[in-house]
Amino acid sequence: MGSDSLYIVNAASGEEVHVQQPFGVGIHGWFRIVGVSNGNICFKFSREQDDTRLLVWNPTTQCSREISDPHRDHGRSYFPVYGFGHVPNSDAYTIIHMCKRDIADAYVFFSRYCSRCSTWFHCVDCLPGVEKIDPNSVFNNGHAYWITGTGDSYATPKSVLCYSVEDESFSEVSIPVGAIYTVHNLLTHKEKLALLAHTHNEFGYVATIWHLNEDAGGNRILEQYCRFASRSIRENPILFVDDNLLLLVNNSKERELLVNYRYRELVLTEYDIEHGTRNLLVRRAWRYPETPHPITVRSTLKYFAGMFPV
Repeated sequence: MGSDSLYIVNAASGEEVHVQQPFGVGIHGWFRIVGVSNGNICFKFSREQDDTRLLVWNPTTQCSREISDPHRDHGRSYFPVYGFGHVPNSDAYTIIHMCKRDIADAYVFFSRYCSRCSTWFHCVDCLPGVEKIDPNSVFNNGHAYWITGTGDSYATPKSVLCYSVEDESFSEVSIPVGAIYTVHNLLTHKEKLALLAHTHNEFGYVATIWHLNEDAGGNRILEQYCRFASRSIRENPILFVDDNLLLLVNNSKERELLVNYRYRELVLTEYDIEHGTRNLLVRRAWRYPETPHPITVRSTLKYFAGMFPV
């Protein structure tokens, strides 16, 4: 599997179809996924060094649109974050870009791309009290969400930062003290934003799921939905399939046989929240510097059922 390879798996038959990346970064480039929404994938990529671009690609229709990256106007000294998602009740999508000159700076350079207009809109916003913004984002129901951090090395989660596409405004929801754990992730669950928190205490590894709800006064708050035993804080929740949570663990280990060697292991597990049971979906292990075989996860492909145009 080369650096330009992607695999699409048929959810019904399990057939794997090899496709080339729509941008072909080659050996001097790189790419990462900004977000996935309604079957479209948004990439940030570079064919060489700092020549960065954005691209929205529909893997089923093979249609794509290459978009300029506004961060090229700011440079390496700024801290960028992105968001990507579809506008409710339409086939339009939005890309959000924010960056700060310094983590403690209250002023944020903000850009929003509208697929209908094929145009970036730029402005400068003041977000007092917002320090570090985690680069991982979730887009749900016309809102983009990020986790903000504070404290030493900005490692303590402080709030969930929200941007409304319709209102073109920011808001914050404080993270409760009971949810301030070691590792945090944002997902969507039951059509709501979900905050997943992992920690380790005297009883072992513990994970909790918090839903973003509204109280009687219409204020948005995070309320605990459930709590379950985790196996490691390295269990990275990647998405919900129905009411089951998919957890991905990326391990780097050393094994002592006749000759010591290091190997990497990927383990994908489906966790049934209601019954507290786990189902191993995929396990791949390979010795450095070799690369693994393509990973097949059939249960996630149901999210590609409804495709929107690029």
